[in-house]
Amino acid sequence: MIQNLIYRGPDPSRASRDVVHRSRGSLRGSMIAMLPAFPRPRVIQFESMLEYRFLCLTLVRDDVVDIVEQPPALVYQRQDGTRAHHTFDFLLRMADGERIAVAIKPAERVIRRDFMTELRHVAAAMPKHFAHRIKLVTDEHLDKRAAADAARQLMRSRPALSEVAA
Repeated sequence: MIQNLIYRGPDPSRASRDVVHRSRGSLRGSMIAMLPAFPRPRVIQFESMLEYRFLCLTLVRDDVVDIVEQPPALVYQRQDGTRAHHTFDFLLRMADGERIAVAIKPAERVIRRDFMTELRHVAAAMPKHFAHRIKLVTDEHLDKRAAADAARQLMRSRPALSEVAA
C-alpha cells in the first residue's frame, strides 16, 4: 500500500516578542525542535550565539520537558525605585516539574553592567507561579565543543514535518 505524505509546518514560536533579526554583532535565528510537552514540532527562536549553544545543550537533555523562549516580561523595581521590565531568555520546565528562568549574557557584560544586582531585584519581584528559581548562564558556563556535538545530534534526530495523509 502506498502512503501519501503531506507536509505540515511546525507550530509557531511561543515567544512573547519576536526576535529582532537585524544585528551587526550577534547571531539571530530559529530552529525546529520537539520536546515531550510539545504536541508537534515547534519553532524556537534565539538571539545570540550563546543562546544557540544553550538551546542545543538543553534540547538534548532528557530531563527538559518544555522550553519557552522570551517568556512574558516581569516588572520589578530597580535599586533607585524606578520600575523596569526584564525578559528572560528562556523558561524551562523540567521533568520533576521545576521551572527555571534562564538569563544568558556574556560574562564581561554581567560584570560591566552589574547584572547580578538587576537579577536580585527581578528575583524579589518574580511571582512563584512564573519560576521556582533563576539561572544565569554566561559564556564561561558553555562548552563550545559540547554545544557543537549537541547541534550535530539535533541535526541527526530532526523531527519529521510530514505526516501520512488521512
